[in-house]
Amino acid sequence: MQPTLTQSDVYAINAAEARKRDLRLEIARIKGQLDASAALSRAAAEVNSATLVKKTALEQELVQLESAGAAPGSSDDWGKYSTVEVAAQDERFYAKDKGYDWLVYNPLATFEETVAECEKYMLEQRTAFGRPWLLQRGEGLIREWQANAVARGLIAEDTWPSFRDWLLSVGKERAVVSSL
Repeated sequence: MQPTLTQSDVYAINAAEARKRDLRLEIARIKGQLDASAALSRAAAEVNSATLVKKTALEQELVQLESAGAAPGSSDDWGKYSTVEVAAQDERFYAKDKGYDWLVYNPLATFEETVAECEKYMLEQRTAFGRPWLLQRGEGLIREWQANAVARGLIAEDTWPSFRDWLLSVGKERAVVSSL
């Protein structure tokens, strides 16, 4: 014969069963999280392994290339300026140097006259290296130098006479450097 259960015994049994159900659910949830975490860890380990293999191969290739030295026609001075930019700088700097000297002897020169002289000097410099063509136009360069002078507060008016007078008043060294 079974013992008779009281109402408080039934409540206690039901409470224990509810707690067991809650614990089973929480344990299942945690097992699911652990399984997901383990799967993610395996995937991350595979990615890390593949990445490490690739990194090692690339480092070995770089070491081989660096130990071989520069290839014919290349150099270790690659960087900020290409050969075209260096040639354009040579063209500009030569024209600024010679153009300033010309401007000293022609202090009332117009913008157009100055552009023509600068382009003549730019072409002279390029022709000296066997390349009788301009990489840039004198009008654009002079306008850019003038705009830079305005932006730096070196001249108050954005006009050719104002820029020309400023160039002549500050001397060649400052004019050529400041008008870059």
